[in-house]
Amino acid sequence: MTVDAVVIGAGPNGLVAATLLARAGWSVEVLERREVAGGAIGSETSERGYVHDWGSAFYGLLHTSPVFAELGLDRRVGWAHTGSPIAAAWDPSVPAAVLHRREHDTAAGLGVDGEAWLDLVAWWHRLGSRLFTAMLGPVGAPLPLLKTAARLHGPREALQTARTLLEPVEAFVAHQFATDAGRMLLAGIGTHADVAVDAAGSTPPALLLAMAAQQHGMPVPVGGAGRLAEALVEAAEQAGVVVRTGVDVTRVVVRGGRAVGVVTADGSGLAARRAVVADVAPTILARDLVGEQHLPGEWLASLRRHRYTSGYFRLDVDLDRPAPWADDALTDSVVVHVTGNLDELAMSQAEVRRNRLPSAPQLILGQQDRADPTRVPAGAASLWVECHCPARPSDAGAEAEWAPRFADRILDRLEAHAPDLRSSIVDTTVVTPLGLQDRDPNLVGGDTGGGSSSPDQLLVFRPVAGWSSYRLPVRGLWMCGAASHPGGGVHGMCGRNAARAVLRRAW
Repeated sequence: MTVDAVVIGAGPNGLVAATLLARAGWSVEVLERREVAGGAIGSETSERGYVHDWGSAFYGLLHTSPVFAELGLDRRVGWAHTGSPIAAAWDPSVPAAVLHRREHDTAAGLGVDGEAWLDLVAWWHRLGSRLFTAMLGPVGAPLPLLKTAARLHGPREALQTARTLLEPVEAFVAHQFATDAGRMLLAGIGTHADVAVDAAGSTPPALLLAMAAQQHGMPVPVGGAGRLAEALVEAAEQAGVVVRTGVDVTRVVVRGGRAVGVVTADGSGLAARRAVVADVAPTILARDLVGEQHLPGEWLASLRRHRYTSGYFRLDVDLDRPAPWADDALTDSVVVHVTGNLDELAMSQAEVRRNRLPSAPQLILGQQDRADPTRVPAGAASLWVECHCPARPSDAGAEAEWAPRFADRILDRLEAHAPDLRSSIVDTTVVTPLGLQDRDPNLVGGDTGGGSSSPDQLLVFRPVAGWSSYRLPVRGLWMCGAASHPGGGVHGMCGRNAARAVLRRAW
């Protein structure tokens, strides 16, 4: 059988790319090795009736992406919110900082930092949103950048904006805010990325995620993240895409220097008339599917410099009642960042970078049921907890030994803010970084972002310097996963940009 395009992998970017190719009139098949499409978007229901998002969980960034409306995700999915999307808890003895749906409510809660927050929001509406939209689009696309430049107040603001994009977030918040409340609210949001608070380039992800949350909240799909995965499949199938799950692609067929199809584990094949598009980790694609003999040595050498970042340690904590937060402001926040102050946060991140278990882990905590009560039994609650963690800690021994101890360390940290939390626990599920990789091999070492988002791995450097156009050094072979520009996060722009590149340049 022959189709115009074969897409390997039914992650969000693969499904977006397939949908846009099909809408352009191409025949497209998506082949997914797992039994369920969606990549790292998915949910499962426990025997007790608790819905757990096993991968991604919050979708403020998706709501800023053109993919959201183009694929009808605004109407295919029911979205739930609370009035306080994000909170930062860094010291149990002081009130938490809260980002509210209304920007003036956020400002009011920040006291003397309120005006500084509103200044940031005003900058976002005038310049920032357009700047980040341009950065999420194809590398080198001139029109969005020209439109952004037209809004700059002269060369001085251009230089200051460039400096901000390179600035460590701890330096940015120290300049922007006078109190820990403003500083930790913004810096805590930046922990969703892998760039340390004291490292160059950590300000952009913090700004992007914070302003997306201020504008759109932290919306969660009613019924679990799996509903979003189903909606992506629905959009693809309505466009004419054939999505096949449980089909493991074992080889990309290269003939005469061109990708002409794929072979699957059962020995069958599928020919591609115009393109093979891979939503696959680039190291796996090169080594296991294409074969290094088909790729230039210089390109392979550059690919070997591609750095995956730390994985995530995941904990689902099912409760028989809402978490007993000492600070009532945390009760209805969809996301709570439990981090310690900036010094503690930087130290924790440094430990992870040095392949050690963090002594005071930085926690990203989700309370999706506060927005969507259908996820838990009546009167109950659940905490979705994750933290950066090395896949194979050098200081911890066997995983079976360190994982339970580390889970206890996380619960101890939570109980500092929610006293006697353990008395309300009915069940706990632990997933290590290697557990995430076992579920989806593209999450190398539990890295859900396809590689570090440090400045040397963005834009023209992603995934390989000079190969940011989604095209690979085999004719007819393209990449569209999170390891390609603009990187990790559920926004679909890797898939959208890749599909447009394929449509322009396929031969």
